Amino acid sequence: MASGKNNYTILPKNWWEHCSGVMRFTPKVDGETITDIIKVLDDVKEWGIDAVELFAPYHGGIEYGGLDVIDYYSVDPSIGTMEDFYTLVKECHQRGLAIIIFVNLGYCAMEFPAFLKACNDVKAGIDSPESHWFLWSDTGEEEFDRSLIPYFMNDADGHWHYSEKAGKYYWVKWHGSKGNVYLPQFNYGDPFWRAECKRVVKFWMDTNIDGMIIDAVNWYMNCNWQINNETITNIIRSYGNKYIQPEGAGGFCDDPVQWITKGKYNSVQDYGLSIWWTGYDAVDSAIKSRNPRGIEYNLRRYRDRVVQAGGVTYQGPSWLNWRQETKLTNAQKLLVAAVYATVGELFACSSRLMKLDLPSEWKTRLRNLLRILQAYPALQAAGGRKRVPTNDDNKYYAFLRTSKDMRQKVLVIMNFQQEEQTVKVRLGERKRLMDVFTGERVHSKPDLEIDVEPYGYKIFAMEK
Repeated sequence: MASGKNNYTILPKNWWEHCSGVMRFTPKVDGETITDIIKVLDDVKEWGIDAVELFAPYHGGIEYGGLDVIDYYSVDPSIGTMEDFYTLVKECHQRGLAIIIFVNLGYCAMEFPAFLKACNDVKAGIDSPESHWFLWSDTGEEEFDRSLIPYFMNDADGHWHYSEKAGKYYWVKWHGSKGNVYLPQFNYGDPFWRAECKRVVKFWMDTNIDGMIIDAVNWYMNCNWQINNETITNIIRSYGNKYIQPEGAGGFCDDPVQWITKGKYNSVQDYGLSIWWTGYDAVDSAIKSRNPRGIEYNLRRYRDRVVQAGGVTYQGPSWLNWRQETKLTNAQKLLVAAVYATVGELFACSSRLMKLDLPSEWKTRLRNLLRILQAYPALQAAGGRKRVPTNDDNKYYAFLRTSKDMRQKVLVIMNFQQEEQTVKVRLGERKRLMDVFTGERVHSKPDLEIDVEPYGYKIFAMEK
C-alpha cells in the first residue's frame, strides 16, 4: 500500500479489494489493552496482513466480548482511552495498515443509561426521545411485520420481557453468553433512535478509521433497506473509501448479493464456505472427505456472485478464528489456510495467529502463504476465479485466478489426499510458469504434470 505525506498511508481506492487479510483483536476477551495491540503492529505486518479489526472498542458490558453497549462515545476503560484509540489509528496508518472496528448497533446492556431513563420515563408516562429508542408492550402479545424476512428481523426466538422498572414489556433478542440476561433491542422504526444511530456512526468514523463491520444487521427491529441505507451505509460511504460489512448477513437463507446491491455494503462474510454458529465448514469437510468438489460448488453460488455484484467476501479458517477444537493435522490446517488464501477471500483471522503453538516450519509456511497473498493481486478478494480440470477432480482442486485489472494470472493446484500425488492439470495450451515460493520456472505442455505433497499445494505465476 502506497505511503503518503507525513509518514501516513494513503490507502488504495477500494483498499479491501487489494488487501491480503484482516487480523481481528478481541481485547476484552483476551485481556489485552489498546497499548498491547499497538506493541504488536509490527508483528502484524511481519505476518503479511494488511488490516486490523478491533472488536467492540466502545464501553460495553460483559456479553459477547463487550458488544452490549453501555456508552457508545467512550472506549471501554478496561482496554484504554479515546486518546489510546486515536494513537492506535495513527500507528496503524503509519505502518500502511487499514483499521476497522466491529460494532453492535442493534441492542444495549440492561444497564445502558438511556434504557434505564426510558424505563423511568415509561413508568412515569413521560414521552422522552429515549423512550422511543426501544419497543414496548402492555401485554407482551403484539406481533411484528415480518414481511422482510430473511433480510430484516430474521427472528425465530425474540420475545417480550417484562420490566418491573418500566411496568411494561420490552423486546429482547439476545440473552447473553449464559442465557441469563435480557438485552433491549433498539427500534429502527423510530426517528429518535435513527438520529442517535447516525451520531454513533459519525462519531467513530470521525476517528479516521477505514470502515466498520456491523453486528447482526438482519435482526435490527423495524429496519428495512431504506432505513439501513440512510442510517448506516450512506453515512459510512460519505467518508469515502471505507469498508462496510453486515455481519451475519447471508447466513440465514438470505441472498448475500442483496446486501451489496440493496444494502450498499461492499463486503459480506462467506457463509457459503463456513458458518461458525452451526459448525458448517465446506473446507474442513473437503479435507476430511478428501474430496474438494463441494468447495467449488459453494464458491460459485456465494462468493463468485458477490464479486460479480461489486463486493468481496470475508472469511478465514475456523481453526484460526473461533477457538474451536480441531482434530486436523498441521498439514491439513495449512491446506485449509491455503484454500482461504487463494480462492478469493479477504483472509480473516484472529490475533491468536501470532501465538500459535505450531512447529516453526509450519509457522514459516503459513507466513509465506500470507505474504504471497499480499504480493499477488490475482489472489486477492476482487480477482476472478475459474476452475481448471485435473485428472481427478474428486481428489484434486485446480483453479486459475486473474487480477481485477486482468494483468496477472496465477494457477493454484491442491492435493486433498494423504499421500503424494501426481496431478495433471489441463491448461489447454503451453504456458510458462513460475513457482511463487521457489522462483523455479516450469515450461508446461497443454497438460501440466506436477507432483504435490500430501495435503499440499502449488502456486504458479503465469509469465507472459
